[in-house]
Amino acid sequence: MTEDKLKATLRENMPEPSGHFDEKISLKLAHLRADGKPRARVRAGLAVAVALVMVLGLTTALAAFSGDVNQMLYRIWPRAAMALRPVNLTSDSQGIRMNVVSASLSGPESIVMLTMQDLEGDRIDETMDLFDTANLQLPYDGSGTCVQTGYDPETRTASFAVYMKFDMDGRPAGGDKVTFSVSRFLTHKKKQVVDLTPLVAGRIAEAESMPVPPIRGWAGTPADGDRERAAEAARNLRVLNMQNSLEIPVTDGVTLTGVGIIDGALHVQIRYTDIRHTDNHGFLTLSDREGKTYESMADPGIGSVSWYGENRDSWEEYIFAEFPQDLSQMILEGEFTTASPAIEGDWRVTFPLSLIQGE
Repeated sequence: MTEDKLKATLRENMPEPSGHFDEKISLKLAHLRADGKPRARVRAGLAVAVALVMVLGLTTALAAFSGDVNQMLYRIWPRAAMALRPVNLTSDSQGIRMNVVSASLSGPESIVMLTMQDLEGDRIDETMDLFDTANLQLPYDGSGTCVQTGYDPETRTASFAVYMKFDMDGRPAGGDKVTFSVSRFLTHKKKQVVDLTPLVAGRIAEAESMPVPPIRGWAGTPADGDRERAAEAARNLRVLNMQNSLEIPVTDGVTLTGVGIIDGALHVQIRYTDIRHTDNHGFLTLSDREGKTYESMADPGIGSVSWYGENRDSWEEYIFAEFPQDLSQMILEGEFTTASPAIEGDWRVTFPLSLIQGE
């Protein structure tokens, strides 16, 4: 991967450095949650990293830290790179080895560089995602992001950079030792675009509705900026009756369960299988044959709502206030990301806090 591409990926996915890792580069904190709002602050005991995938063409996973990527990091974010200190501690679980290569804690900010290697099989690939579980365990709330920095198919090793920022408010980190842990990860992720038009053709009509079950999240952009009002409206929506589920397979882990018109808006209902272990998710695009795109949005700015069903499946209903009146001209597509069930384990290393603390 070129330095320009790495730089663009870091700008897009890593957080904006503060005075501790100060550098003139615009970086965005990537911490989204299901309802489309920035991730809420979480207790420090919970995992806070959001895994994002970036694959670099490296000869070995460790080269991500000692070779090309290390040199790139020095040019792009030198103060962060210079702050890293060797750790080189490993933890084995489920036949997979985590190696914490280096780390740094500077004020309220931390960076941890690590690799994950499959010692027994082919469970790790270039799509590996730490599934929100990478965690430097400090007694403070925090948020962060995780970027895959490399994958080596010969050694079945993926490498990652984990950034976290804690609400320390000038207080010391506390304690003599610190633990870094990972508890599960996703792999063999697939992203595909599916034409749903033939699946809904002839099925769109006034539909039987029901009150939305207790929601787990919602997505959208309120025109007036009042998210509280929109959230209340989401909790009081009427959705397609789950008892009338169409049960039309779309792809592995994704099922079309309903389509119809409620109060003049087009509703499309999708079920994602066992999202707690797969993170299956997606979004829909509605257009017509002349190229006009219709936004997934209903008053007061709700694009979709989701709730849990049986087996922790996630039901999500996409709402289009506007849609082609000539349904024969409608094109409905879905972009879906699915994965094998998460591999769980207990990867953790503990080391002296002074080993990674800045002066």
